[in-house]
Amino acid sequence: MVNRGPRCDGMVAATSFKNMRIRDGREQRTLKWFALALVTAAAVLLWPFAPWVILAAWGAAGARRVHRPLTRFLGDRPRIAAALTIGIGVVLAVPIGVVLTLLMANAIDLVHKLVASDRMQETLRHLVSTDDTQPPSSSDLMGLVMSQGGRAWEITQQVVGTAARGVIGLVILIAGTYAMLVDGGRLYAWIEQHAPISAPVLRRFANAFTETGRGLLVGIVGAGLAQAVVATIIFVLIGVPQPFALGLLTFLLSVVPAVGTSVVWLPVAAGLALTGRTGAAMVLVIAGVAVIGTIDNLVRPALARRGHLQLPTFVVLVAMFSGVMTMGPWGLLIAPLVVRLAKEALSILRDKRIDGALVSSVHHEELAERPPRDAGTSLQDAPLRSGS
Repeated sequence: MVNRGPRCDGMVAATSFKNMRIRDGREQRTLKWFALALVTAAAVLLWPFAPWVILAAWGAAGARRVHRPLTRFLGDRPRIAAALTIGIGVVLAVPIGVVLTLLMANAIDLVHKLVASDRMQETLRHLVSTDDTQPPSSSDLMGLVMSQGGRAWEITQQVVGTAARGVIGLVILIAGTYAMLVDGGRLYAWIEQHAPISAPVLRRFANAFTETGRGLLVGIVGAGLAQAVVATIIFVLIGVPQPFALGLLTFLLSVVPAVGTSVVWLPVAAGLALTGRTGAAMVLVIAGVAVIGTIDNLVRPALARRGHLQLPTFVVLVAMFSGVMTMGPWGLLIAPLVVRLAKEALSILRDKRIDGALVSSVHHEELAERPPRDAGTSLQDAPLRSGS
């Protein structure tokens, strides 16, 4: 039996430890790539309903102002309070959704009528005309269906599919809002523990996420809604046909900088003048410049104090248009959110560079102020060491 010395045993232990470190390093790298692949796959699978989840998170953040008082009032019963909060939201949202759907249909019909006009003056007259085209008869509708049966079936499938996705999305929105109201704190704590970034950085991203939802709702939608309400009242007072549809168009175009709502009321005023209603046209122009055009400067700053989106209006507009072109209607929400998070990421990197530069500067100053005791000691001891 060979008796190995302590040196040999130490070499074997060192080799085993080295091999174990190599094996652990490979396993860690493999686990990182595997986790990245799984997270990417999960994101791809969940992406079709990601906008609804984002809306649920924003809705839960806004509903907490109602949920917390209800929880205290009901004796610390968060689940019942969350159910009541969502019930209140649904009761308020359903009639608003029905009204917006009807107004959107009228606005689309108005735009189709304008597009069908051949000349500019005829278009402007159609804008303020009260004449309605006769609806098609049942025989015409039957002939259209018989001649376009295949196309009609494709359209029907698309409508049914869109409706099904909308219903599923609403279920995800309601269930997600409820879950985040009840367990949102635990969910955020879990993300904070397992995220590959530090807690302060994650908190900054979370604040930017919430700010985007609040800013889109309060800062932009609120100001546009105020302009649309005032414009609708003016359209009703001067007797413009379809005032609510024009008010909805005013709301949709209020986000456009510089021109904004004038894209709506200025052609209406021109149409009134061409049809002989010069007084109404002058009233609309004065109201558009003095009231509709300036209300944005008065309302938006006040709303910005409550929900300010830290992005310029032009950047938000470009992000919305780009988002619609790349990902459809949901791009109106997703694109500003991505741009805002990107801005926050750049701000975090800048702050870390500044902090790193300050720490390095302080460290160099401490080294410069430290007395060279080691060097002096070595010089004094050098003769003694040489003499010995």
